[in-house]
Amino acid sequence: MARLLFTAREFGSLADPVSSGNIERLSKLVAKPIQIMTQNHGNQVSVIEQPISAPVADAMVSCSKEIALAVRVADCLPLLLYSNNVIAAVHVGRKGLMNQVAVNAVAQMRKLGAKKITGVVGPHICGKCYEVGADIFAEVTNAYPATFNKQNYLDLYSGLVSQLPEIKLSNIGICTKENAEYFSYRAHGEGGRQVGVINL
Repeated sequence: MARLLFTAREFGSLADPVSSGNIERLSKLVAKPIQIMTQNHGNQVSVIEQPISAPVADAMVSCSKEIALAVRVADCLPLLLYSNNVIAAVHVGRKGLMNQVAVNAVAQMRKLGAKKITGVVGPHICGKCYEVGADIFAEVTNAYPATFNKQNYLDLYSGLVSQLPEIKLSNIGICTKENAEYFSYRAHGEGGRQVGVINL
């Protein structure tokens, strides 16, 4: 069974340049080496078999019980996926939703033998708070109507649910912009990052 956790501001930031002290504390907390990635709002998926230097990717997938995968976020969605033998950590922002990074991660999990896949989304900016320009709003809601919250406000979680209809997803329901215990670029213009971590 997979183990999942989401950090908050109190733990410290995992933004670049990554604090080795915070990584070490996180590793001790989960009793596994922590694998991070260099996220660039793309749709690349990296298969991790052992600890490596941070790959350029927005999703990591692994079957190894010897490593924990970490996704770093402020307002984007930290998506953690698991089955009986495969896990994934996925960075899903607006661009990630549009380029289907989560779809790619699920496909890679299935290639590695995942059957029943479940997902949990950690703290992120909610649909009531995520305001975008009219052009972006039109582009995203045309592609994923479920993202429509109110005019010029996007609900990325609902869009993700509609994108992955075969996956049972749950949302822990914490908005990073509304809750000062979490890093939020939209709320504070800051560069700090919390993480979602998963391991087998």
